[in-house]
Amino acid sequence: MRVPDDFPLRIGELLGEGAAGLVYAAENDRGESVAVKFLRADLTEDSELVGRFVREAKIAQAILSPFVAPVLGAGSTDHFFWIVYRRLVGETLQERIRREIVLAPPVLERIVEHLLCGLAAAHAAGVVHRDIKPGNVMLERTAQGERACIMDFGVSKYRPLDGHSTSEEPLTSSTATLGTVNYMAPEQVGGAAHVDARADLYAAGVIAFQALCGALPFAGEAGAILHAKLNERPRTLSQASTTTWPPAAESFFAQALARHPEARFHAAEAMLKAWRDVIRTGAFPSVEDLRERAQVSQSDDDTLRELVPQ
Repeated sequence: MRVPDDFPLRIGELLGEGAAGLVYAAENDRGESVAVKFLRADLTEDSELVGRFVREAKIAQAILSPFVAPVLGAGSTDHFFWIVYRRLVGETLQERIRREIVLAPPVLERIVEHLLCGLAAAHAAGVVHRDIKPGNVMLERTAQGERACIMDFGVSKYRPLDGHSTSEEPLTSSTATLGTVNYMAPEQVGGAAHVDARADLYAAGVIAFQALCGALPFAGEAGAILHAKLNERPRTLSQASTTTWPPAAESFFAQALARHPEARFHAAEAMLKAWRDVIRTGAFPSVEDLRERAQVSQSDDDTLRELVPQ
């Protein structure tokens, strides 16, 4: 990675990359480990992507939660853009699910609880993430145990609570489809500009469903999934895993994954309370049996973020 001579960090190994950014390990002048995200050099002439990248740091800094990846700083020079995060040591939820397929309920209980607490803080700050998926949830190893942290606010929607206007409308047209196919809410298919917090809660529900039973609520190619989300009910846990689940768990996901936003949980706090109640009822199929039954899709969860031209 070539950086300007006056760049304030020493760049190390590549940690990951996405559609618009590259993330590297780095050290500051005090020898502290951080992670720095760079906008891809070939995208710096795209004013829309630059705008989203610059907003990402501002948005993340507005959210006060231990379950959101903390931003330490950001900057730009000569069409060179970066955001510095505290280094999170661990693995993504995507990596965990790919390896284990099904997560034990006590482990998943904590992960989803952290995810919903992070979303509650984001929504309280006026932020809708719009791309909640396993690859954007880091399972950080800490001295107190594992902690789930939400990452990547690059396509988020921001409405400050002080009522001041933002540049959201020029960045996202009313017909733009943003998100990741397997996890996006039905209303995002028709346009992401006007979705609200319930779209993030839908995505959290998909994650919980997948990690609990080893399958997604909708299966197939991207086009078939999008069509089904707009016109069909999601599979139940029993249908997706070909085994029997407690009625309380089925009821939870029927609400979490409802096609219409008004039928879902109205807030992260309400969803969290219901989630705790479901997990603690127990009587779930065994993890080993579910892993044997699971038919894991081979499609990557990094399916196109934008499915129609803007």
